[in-house]
Amino acid sequence: MRIPKGASPERRAGTRFGLSLEISYTVVNRRAIVRTGSGRTIDLSSSGLSFTTGQPPLPGQKLEMSIDWPVLLDGAIRLQLVMSGIVVRTAKAATAVQIQKHEFRTRRAGLKAQPPEESVG
Repeated sequence: MRIPKGASPERRAGTRFGLSLEISYTVVNRRAIVRTGSGRTIDLSSSGLSFTTGQPPLPGQKLEMSIDWPVLLDGAIRLQLVMSGIVVRTAKAATAVQIQKHEFRTRRAGLKAQPPEESVG
């Protein structure tokens, strides 16, 4: 395959931003929790993220993930970035996920990041 002059071989749809944030995730299978885990993000975009964890999930597994967002809404309200997606690749300790759904939610003080609840319907 020839890449046009000036084009990047990068296949990602969105620009990735290097962020090292704590992430919690749940591996789900047909609405049943298979296992939970945590790690740290490497980078993040609106369409994908990569993170490190001690026991990486397998490619093809569905994840529900959450990150305590470091910036406060209106300078006072804590936020949580909640996502769901599919593991597309694991390499050593890094896991790459294609994000299918994401949203910010408000978070009460004192609560740690929790994986999102799967919506019914």
